[in-house]
Amino acid sequence: MYRLLFGLISSVVATLSYADNCDKTRSSYDDVYCTNKIYLGADTDLNKNYQLVRKYLNETQEKILKKSQLAWIRYRDAECSDNLQSTENIQCRLNMTLERNNWLQERLRECEAGTCKTTRLSE
Repeated sequence: MYRLLFGLISSVVATLSYADNCDKTRSSYDDVYCTNKIYLGADTDLNKNYQLVRKYLNETQEKILKKSQLAWIRYRDAECSDNLQSTENIQCRLNMTLERNNWLQERLRECEAGTCKTTRLSE
């Protein structure tokens, strides 16, 4: 009984530790796991960058940025859904999130330089 339990625990730990090595994936499961892991990090950065930009904005600019961000989320979700299977395409979501992070970082640099333009917030 102990050998069986030990063997089961060992195989689970080995699988989890291998799946965490995203440089050398061995299966489509590993690919999905790693892409999801990267996407979660990008999504965390997206939220952080959004909040950093907001700190520089007045109330009107905040509303414009929020409207822009919500429109982008709807666009991303529409672009990255697989209507045939009703599943989200995580690679598409990752790519679009990385692009949006770059956009937010550009706005942040502008705001930090004192040139936070309202017209650029609605793109």
